[in-house]
Amino acid sequence: MKGKQPRFPNKFVVIGVITLLLGLMLLLWTVGELKHPVNLWPAGLLIAGLVLLYFRVFHTGPDSYLFLGIASFLSGLLLLITKLVVPLELTAIWPFFMTICGLALLVYGLRKRGYTRLSLAVPGVATLLLSFLFLPFSLGIIKRPFAEVVTDWWPLVLVVLGIALLVLHLVREKAERQ
Repeated sequence: MKGKQPRFPNKFVVIGVITLLLGLMLLLWTVGELKHPVNLWPAGLLIAGLVLLYFRVFHTGPDSYLFLGIASFLSGLLLLITKLVVPLELTAIWPFFMTICGLALLVYGLRKRGYTRLSLAVPGVATLLLSFLFLPFSLGIIKRPFAEVVTDWWPLVLVVLGIALLVLHLVREKAERQ
């Protein structure tokens, strides 16, 4: 006879995460890094993401919880870091949000099968690549305006497209031989 299923089987995970977050926030406050508790508002996003991930992983919630959980958790983490550790303006970090959405979409898409996997993973990778393209400009690493760089380097798109088509041809040819 099987044992009775506990009502709250993952209580140590939940209590551990809550204790960890509370301890980190109190530590920031006691060492003087947290002068204004209102700066902790992104912790709400972080906690919401953790809750969604918890329900997806431990309670077999819908797959959409995976995308929303990853995006909320990482967005909350990014905003907390910019509020407490590295003070950057939203105009400088917006490509990181593209990175977060691309990563969440990619992870979500890789859990699917067939055409759905491809239709979610390709936009996820494209969003990641675009975010990596925009990031050096928004952080001021590249000083030239984006429009000037695009004007000079646009033929590179044709080069990359040509290489991709050649690789696609070689992969299809190899698959046909087998």
